[in-house]
Amino acid sequence: MGELTENFWDKILEEMMNNIQDPNEFSGKIGMSVVLLLLLIGLEWLFHQLWRKIIEDVKTLNIVGTITRFLLRFLFLISLTRLWLNALDTLLIVLIFIGLVLSLAIKGLISNVAGWFLIVNKHHFRMYDRIEIGNVKGEIISVGILYFTLMEISHWFDAEAPTGRTVKIPNSKILTEAVYNYNEMTPFVWKEISYNLAFESNWQLAQKIIAASLLNYYENFEKEYLADELFKKAVMKKMQLFDGELKPVQIVDVTKDGIVLKVRYIVYYTEGTYVATQLHQEILQAFQTEKIEMAGRRIYFTQGENING
Repeated sequence: MGELTENFWDKILEEMMNNIQDPNEFSGKIGMSVVLLLLLIGLEWLFHQLWRKIIEDVKTLNIVGTITRFLLRFLFLISLTRLWLNALDTLLIVLIFIGLVLSLAIKGLISNVAGWFLIVNKHHFRMYDRIEIGNVKGEIISVGILYFTLMEISHWFDAEAPTGRTVKIPNSKILTEAVYNYNEMTPFVWKEISYNLAFESNWQLAQKIIAASLLNYYENFEKEYLADELFKKAVMKKMQLFDGELKPVQIVDVTKDGIVLKVRYIVYYTEGTYVATQLHQEILQAFQTEKIEMAGRRIYFTQGENING
């Protein structure tokens, strides 16, 4: 058995050396590999520019771009495999076998390093981005080879403010869990506030108060963040992906407790709590002035008949 194993490895080493020692074949395949890689990069760039000129809708552009990249890279891998497999089939088999053994032995380490590679190449987030992963929300303050660190936000209270704690999360988590990024595409997110009014209250007047307050807020928001027309146009184009509307949107709902007036509005991602507080103060003060009644839990007593006669 030992002799058979020794002969097997001697044969593998001999074939590997024969392939590598042929300079013409080996250097030629390296050159062809570089040509294929450059061709892939060039074709991806050309198709990207072509689709941007032809397709206006952002969602369709993303879908077509993704399919195009997948097909080009698939063809690249097939071409590269056909190029090298005949010359270095033994070497590839050995490397794949070694890779499988190592991946099983140090699976966690490899996953963390792979996650780190994706992070530093800006595939998921950048430094000081605000993200949510698992049940943790915070801002990125450092990225290491094995884990990244968040400055924790919220957690045990509703306001989006720092808790004073930091959280270290293994890089491998980005491979297995959803990562919610607050400011990857634009620095703006939507927020919603709501008011539960009594059925007998003047909800139409309340709706007008909310609309006036939000209109005033949006006008100031535009002046501060969207004064540049080119930037505003770019933001609105990206918002198409979310079917989003920059202007405030009002919603009316009815529950067993009363009439619920909701309003959805856009806000800079770090100012959600501050803006909500300002709006609440302004709207509630107007409600109080107009004597608009908020809903609350009530107990109603009815006079029944006297069963004792």
